[in-house]
Amino acid sequence: MKSKGLDTLRDSEGKGFLGCMGAIVILAAMIFVGIKLGPIYYSNYTFEEDLKTLVSRSGARYTPNEKIIIDIVELAKENNINLTHENAKNNIKIERFAGQLHVNVQYFVPVDFLIIRRNLRFQIKLSSFTSA
Repeated sequence: MKSKGLDTLRDSEGKGFLGCMGAIVILAAMIFVGIKLGPIYYSNYTFEEDLKTLVSRSGARYTPNEKIIIDIVELAKENNINLTHENAKNNIKIERFAGQLHVNVQYFVPVDFLIIRRNLRFQIKLSSFTSA
């Protein structure tokens, strides 16, 4: 004779209720993480593409470093990235060496999952030839 407790967890074909619920929970967790991380990675991608254009133009026109920093902060603001003039001195490095302009931008984006809070670190390194 079969146990009633076991019958409630399994149907006649042997497929388990717990396995189905586990798959649903894993799927829901993946969707939650995607909703949290998708916009952040999209903002980083568009910010990096905008920076490529900015650095190539700045190198071609020999734009002063302070103007490049201001433009980078404005691009960050447009892409909803928290990079301000106050922390720009520490997070944006500009070097001119051997006819090239090198720009290194580092920033962190806090992500609040329900259980933990993490900081995602992004670093963008770009270079361009200068006009001099």
